[in-house]
Amino acid sequence: VFTDPLLPCGQIVAEYLSVPSVVFLQQMPCDLDFEATQCPNPSSYIPRVFTDLTDHMNFFQRVKNVLFGLPNYFLCDVVFEPYSQLASEFLQRNVTVLSLLSKASIWLLKIDFVLQYPRPLMPNMVLIGGVNCAPKK
Repeated sequence: VFTDPLLPCGQIVAEYLSVPSVVFLQQMPCDLDFEATQCPNPSSYIPRVFTDLTDHMNFFQRVKNVLFGLPNYFLCDVVFEPYSQLASEFLQRNVTVLSLLSKASIWLLKIDFVLQYPRPLMPNMVLIGGVNCAPKK
């Protein structure tokens, strides 16, 4: 099942049918994708989404990077709570979106390694940048 983690209904269906799932995404603002894959995502040198920081940060920029990421975790909990309730009701057991996403077989990330800052990736994370690009008409 191809699914997008921002709308995790596909992941719920894959879990219900006991079939493998493939996650296809750009990047999640709350870093739930890296948490689900257990991929290191250190704030010390990886700038958070929507910040103007680079991978070369001084101490205060690193603190800003950490503080900028904190509200995203709480926002992510609020946004995905209805999906957790839906999954728990549908699968007849207590389930979180994080536990559903952690069962994905492979993560296809629509980012190009040339345009991103250096970061660790897990073996099941594949960069497929430019997959949506087409020649000029």
